[in-house]
Amino acid sequence: MRKSFHKEFTNGSRLVRLFTVWCHLETVMVRKIVIAVLSVALVGGLTLPARAQSGSSRQVSVADVAAAVLQSNLQLRAAAFDVAVAQAQLAQARGARGPQAGLAGGYTLNQQQPFGLDPNVYAMGVAITYPLSTGGSLEAQIALAQANLRGAQATYQRARQQVVYAAEQTYLQGLLAFESMAAAQRAIDAATESLRVAQAKFSAGASARFDVLQAEVAAANAEQIKVQAQTGVANAQATLNAALNLSLDTPLELTGAQMPQPGEATLADAIARALRDRPDLAALQSRIAAAQAGLDLARSGGQPIVSLGTGYALSNAGGLSPYAFGNWSVSLNVVLSVFDGGVTQEKIRQAQFQLEQLKVRDAQTRQQVELEVRQAWLAAQRATGELTAATKAVEQGRESARLASARYQAGVGTSLELLSAQSGLAQAEQALASARYDQNAARIQLILATGSL
Repeated sequence: MRKSFHKEFTNGSRLVRLFTVWCHLETVMVRKIVIAVLSVALVGGLTLPARAQSGSSRQVSVADVAAAVLQSNLQLRAAAFDVAVAQAQLAQARGARGPQAGLAGGYTLNQQQPFGLDPNVYAMGVAITYPLSTGGSLEAQIALAQANLRGAQATYQRARQQVVYAAEQTYLQGLLAFESMAAAQRAIDAATESLRVAQAKFSAGASARFDVLQAEVAAANAEQIKVQAQTGVANAQATLNAALNLSLDTPLELTGAQMPQPGEATLADAIARALRDRPDLAALQSRIAAAQAGLDLARSGGQPIVSLGTGYALSNAGGLSPYAFGNWSVSLNVVLSVFDGGVTQEKIRQAQFQLEQLKVRDAQTRQQVELEVRQAWLAAQRATGELTAATKAVEQGRESARLASARYQAGVGTSLELLSAQSGLAQAEQALASARYDQNAARIQLILATGSL
């Protein structure tokens, strides 16, 4: 009985131990599976933008972004309506210079009239007038409308340039994010290779454990930089997708590249181009022309207005005639304001002050435009110099990393020397990406400042 019980107890203990071991193994496996799944999900979620080179991604150029933004920008649409309003006002001003025609008619039923007069009174007629001279009023109104139209068109053009500039900046930020991601991936590849070499040398007894630890730290730091770069790519893609009215998680492939682009040859050329082509300066000149037209319009208030009129009327003479009869007429009308309490003179003074005020603003704006161009040109020159230095630094960093790798593999260099060279190269490549962005951003800023975008 005891032996049977002991045997059963022993068998039960073995089953418990086996079950415990199996649960432990299952827990470890589950943990590994969960960790693997989470890692894949996390990495997949972070690296989704990095798959912009895959066949399922959508190719996007800077022209695509600019076209989409131009189509959906509300500020630009409002400016387009301003142009349409100015065109309608010009058409009205021109229409007032031509002949004007009108029809009139009426019917009146009176009480019973004495002496057999007809209680039905009716009359109708047509009248045509033509302005022979308005003292310059109509001409001034047309000139005012033309100036307003030119100003609205120039304002629209400047708004369009600013929208395109913002779109190009957004695209450049996307290029910078993707290039930073590529640089981070190259740094990870280099760090992974260094870790592999360090582990191999440690396994062979040719290096210390410290070299492996240093390589592992370098690889972890590279991974951290890559995660930051992936976040930047995700943000850039979301911003571009929003500009393109696409789903924010749509993978994109940017077809452009952050290549250096030439700018204006000299500062004098850039300033001359800005003073000639800036739409906001053109808009201000249109306002000055409109103010001059307003002055002419105010002066026309003291001039005689001469018009020619003709017409034909049909009536029954207020009920005096049982039959309708018609007559035609021709008239020459002259209107001259003799005294208006000084209103016309004050309108002239007001228009003169407004004209002089706009001339002062024009001089101030030209000075401001020249300052903007000068600052943008200097920024472009600085960015070009920094790009040259960053390119040189990458070339030197690559050579330094190559030599350090060869020395370390040959056993004459240290792991610290290799990792320092690789870290310096990674920083230089990130700096080069930023320098390319700065050069392109400064270039389009200069083009915007000169009014040529």
